[in-house]
Amino acid sequence: MYEGIEDIFRLLDAGRLKEALTQLQGISAPTNQWELRNRIESTLTAYGYMLQYAAQGMDDPNRKTFYRQTLRTAYELTDITNITLLSHKTNGTYFDRIRTLSIHPAKAYAELQMQLETFTEDVSTAPLLYHDEKRLQTEMESIHSIHETTLNELFDKTWATPFWTEAEASEANDILQSVLVQPNDLAVMVSAVTLSLLRIFDARKFKFLSEAYKHENLQVNQRAIVGMVIALSKHEKRMGLYPELVSLLSLLCENEDFQKNLHTIQMQLLISRETTKIDKKMREEIIPEMMKNAKQLNDPKFRFDESEDSEDRNPEWEEWMDKSGMTDKIKEMGEWQMAGADVYMSSFSQLKHYPFFHQISHWFYPFDLNLPILAPLKKDFDSSVFSPLKLIAHSDFFCNSDKYSFSLAILSMPKAMKDMSMQQMEEQARMNEEHRDKLEQLMQKKKEAKGTSRQYIQDLYRFFKLWRRHQEEEDIFHWSFNLWENPWLKDVFSTEDIFKELADYLFQKDYLEEAYTLFQKLMSFGSKRTEVYQKAGYILQKQKRYTDAIQHYQQADILSPDNVWTNKHLAQCYKLLGDMPKALEYYKKVEATQPDNLNIALQIGQCLARMEQYVDALAYFYKVEYLEKNPDNARRAIAWCSFVSGKYKEALKYYQLLLEKPSSKAHDWMNAGHVYFVMHEIPLAIEHYQQAQSFEKSHTVFLEKFNKDKNALLSLGLMEEDIQIMLDLLA
Repeated sequence: MYEGIEDIFRLLDAGRLKEALTQLQGISAPTNQWELRNRIESTLTAYGYMLQYAAQGMDDPNRKTFYRQTLRTAYELTDITNITLLSHKTNGTYFDRIRTLSIHPAKAYAELQMQLETFTEDVSTAPLLYHDEKRLQTEMESIHSIHETTLNELFDKTWATPFWTEAEASEANDILQSVLVQPNDLAVMVSAVTLSLLRIFDARKFKFLSEAYKHENLQVNQRAIVGMVIALSKHEKRMGLYPELVSLLSLLCENEDFQKNLHTIQMQLLISRETTKIDKKMREEIIPEMMKNAKQLNDPKFRFDESEDSEDRNPEWEEWMDKSGMTDKIKEMGEWQMAGADVYMSSFSQLKHYPFFHQISHWFYPFDLNLPILAPLKKDFDSSVFSPLKLIAHSDFFCNSDKYSFSLAILSMPKAMKDMSMQQMEEQARMNEEHRDKLEQLMQKKKEAKGTSRQYIQDLYRFFKLWRRHQEEEDIFHWSFNLWENPWLKDVFSTEDIFKELADYLFQKDYLEEAYTLFQKLMSFGSKRTEVYQKAGYILQKQKRYTDAIQHYQQADILSPDNVWTNKHLAQCYKLLGDMPKALEYYKKVEATQPDNLNIALQIGQCLARMEQYVDALAYFYKVEYLEKNPDNARRAIAWCSFVSGKYKEALKYYQLLLEKPSSKAHDWMNAGHVYFVMHEIPLAIEHYQQAQSFEKSHTVFLEKFNKDKNALLSLGLMEEDIQIMLDLLA
């Protein structure tokens, strides 16, 4: 953004219109756009007159409308000024396109439409005109090459035209309505409109997307609704200045299909947050492990048995898969994929270096083997029922960008390697009896809106992360995309079931702040679901807001009395607040239903000990020590309770059991030192204190821990002077 423009936008967002226009007038002075400067000056003058009338107390029923229109104009003039100033001094693909179009204007939309329609006609008539196969192939390659050039020009013109005139908007809509323009071409145009709206809000382009959503083709309508979501997230504050767009959105939001599509897209955008985590895990764990284990398969003991039953796999192989962890990793990948997660980002990120991806529009091409660059693969695709390319082309697990990467990777192989690879893949496909059914299922899934929008969001993700000049574009995947908070879309999400689904997903993925906001909304609906209050309480407990957490847990307890999980967490919160009687009350409730739960017994013992009910506490600690496989924590509790109860020999007995183990801790040695200290066995006390001190980083840390036990030592008969002398001995 040009220097000073951001300040003007802030003023406009705050409604400080006069200041914004005055600053805009100053910033626009260096431009050679006299028409722009005149528009700014006339807008400021007209607004000044309105302020004068208002100052005189004159009644004007149109004042609010005039103010809103002036504010809208001010935003648009600020956009134009920003682009104008940047295009004269800023490098980058977007501004390169603007400068190029200013010198060599692109064809009009009407002419581009004619060329796109001609392509459709030529493709259908060429086989009738050319009977020679080679001649036909040459002509088809030429037709597709011309079409690709036209489509790229359409993309660049749409992307780099900041505002459409009324005539341009009309011609663009004519392209959208044409029955001869290919849906794939319209899909590319919709993506260009979306990228353009990321730079500048143009009401005519937003309206174009709303019309594109009505198109029957899924590639077109799903890209359109995703584009609308992006534009609404980017320009949330400005939508209210366009009543015609607000009305248009209101009508769309009443449509049931639109609502379903929005719900799907919201979930897919939330799922896209996990791509970075999955990508990291794939690169650092799963792929290296798979490569390492693949090498181990060369070991003869992991190969197929070559006996009569050679079709059976060696059972040792599957056992090795389980032990190596590969089975779990493959299962995890499958679960990610079934949940709609993007598991192929890591695999295909290294395959975006081909020149094909240097052209920005290519990142938004729906996959099409008819492109001239993929012509050599077309023959293989058409000739075999079992072609692996068919699985790739029709799969909704792979986005369009990755399909191009896969195809280009095959093309870049030496011929011998490519032929061998294709043959092996085809043989594997032939061995799979379910191949035909799977292909049919994939082709059917391709028709589903959910798969189409997911592919497109993944295409967008790759563009904003992997395009060689991606730093030039604002990365939309840094946005939260909480559509339930967007003022223009929130009504579509304001049902209990939808909030529950979103809240549960965010909770599961540890986006706890956002999840809690949604749980609060569910509570405001008067939700009677125990789980809502439990999860809300859990989030607050994690945030150490124990008092607030207790309120939610108590509501959960009202809805589902005596729930073990709720009682356990109520006890934890009270204990952390230091309210031992209340903690004990709830731990006792848990104990009533889980009498053999040793952890609960230990917690009850700790509560009793904190309440100085040492006899009762010791009964619980002895129970845990007797039944627990690893009784060290119980022994520590027994030793301490015995110590503060004056049973020094019993305390030493248990501390010695702890100190005999390599796993002994600093506080075990310190507490044993305390016992010797109160027994006035000073040399042994010093020895144990010194051992405890050796665990700590410094003497200061040791002193801090020692002083926490000072009151206990004083209560057992030591004097303040005794303690100070001991500490000096240890210094």
